[in-house]
Amino acid sequence: MKILNETLKYISKNFIFVLAFAIIPACFIGGMLQPFSILSFLINYNNSSISNFGDVLVGLFGMNWMQVINWVFASIILILVLSALLGNIENHFRSGKLNLASSTGFINNNVLATSVYFLFYIVAYLVFKFLLALFIFILHIVFGRLGLTPSVVLLVFVIIFSTVALAFFAMLFMYLMLGLIDTLNSGYSFRTSMSNVGELLRNKSLKILIMVILPFCLVIPIVMLGNLFGFATISNIVTLILLFIYYPVLGYTCYYELSGITRYDNIKNYFKS
Repeated sequence: MKILNETLKYISKNFIFVLAFAIIPACFIGGMLQPFSILSFLINYNNSSISNFGDVLVGLFGMNWMQVINWVFASIILILVLSALLGNIENHFRSGKLNLASSTGFINNNVLATSVYFLFYIVAYLVFKFLLALFIFILHIVFGRLGLTPSVVLLVFVIIFSTVALAFFAMLFMYLMLGLIDTLNSGYSFRTSMSNVGELLRNKSLKILIMVILPFCLVIPIVMLGNLFGFATISNIVTLILLFIYYPVLGYTCYYELSGITRYDNIKNYFKS
């Protein structure tokens, strides 16, 4: 609870700062792409007729070559913005001062590590979506609903299975988020940082995972309303802004708290010149 409180406190005190970094990637990805394709698929699944595996893949991926190109540009924008944002947050935590003028230097220092973790995340996400599609198709075969809309029982099974699968993927995201911060903070390799994160999260992983999943208590209803009432683009942008603000701050707050590193952004200076 302390970590969540400190995260929300930092966001409220530095809202304009974190919002400025979140707007550009959120508007590009939310406006040009489908960042919540899994949620959209589950929302519309009740009226979907699945005849073959390709129908599930199209429902979950739904990508054409223009979207692939847009995702490439979106990835570049997100990597650059994250490199600058994470550098600024770390500098703020370490020194107690925001130094936005050094953002270019933070990008130069952080872009390689951010790219490695981002690439690993994207590959894992694509594999996860493919396996999710495969299991949904198998459920259709088992329940004998090929070519038909899902029955109530099948619908319940798919939603429960997808929810559990997404929770496990959220755990992977948690490790990657803290691993990236450990690499940026200490300069360790991917393998060493992931090992360090495992030690930091020992007996605490469930509490941190709950905080990772928590924003989706807002994301899911907003995305659902956007899909149902025709403002999906706006709902995507709003929810992405929320996530792009929340996760970087949560990551650094968790890392500093679990590592026992002193933060200087929330310490008042009582010395007078």
